[in-house]
Amino acid sequence: MASGIHVQLELRGVTGCPASSLSEAVTVESVTVGQGDTAESTVVGEMTVAHDGEAVNDDAAEAVFEDGSKSVYRYTHDEECPCSRVPTHGCPVRGLQADDGRLRLAFIAPDLDTLRAVASDLESCCDDVAIRRLVRGGATEEDPALLVADRNAFTDRQYEVLKTAHEMGYFDSPKSAKSDVVADELGVSVSTFVEHLSVAQTKLLDQIMSN
Repeated sequence: MASGIHVQLELRGVTGCPASSLSEAVTVESVTVGQGDTAESTVVGEMTVAHDGEAVNDDAAEAVFEDGSKSVYRYTHDEECPCSRVPTHGCPVRGLQADDGRLRLAFIAPDLDTLRAVASDLESCCDDVAIRRLVRGGATEEDPALLVADRNAFTDRQYEVLKTAHEMGYFDSPKSAKSDVVADELGVSVSTFVEHLSVAQTKLLDQIMSN
């Protein structure tokens, strides 16, 4: 049975990604990533942008389609862009979203060593790398998909917060449950929920990044 890890990361302060920079000015409905010139190892992206009154002004993106409600722009990812970096680790980009300068990037890592290498690489071109979801292949109810790290590193409360947020869809995009809904389910204030979740996520990322 396949045992890879499906990863979704949220990246802030991204270097070299037109989708990230343009999403600060316009509404990016979707982003598609594909292989460009194989000889040059280039990565090409296409963004679907909603017509919401804002114009796309960027030399890096070229309009290739337009109708009354949206436009599609094509661009080539810079070598520093996460979409160019992740495939060099043998992990094609499976999903990409851009919103207000943030990138949500999904890929499948064959093992934790590869995941650590990808995360370390991305930290060199992003101000912040945060885990949104980790799903291990072959998981069952008895062996939860969320557990790809040492369970003992978390307090019972931290793990409960992380697990409940995951199960309620707090990490989904768009969110299936907002922070106040998850906090209510846990019987805590929103500030307490956010505090516990922040600590738990930090511990999770620390384990992944550790050698």
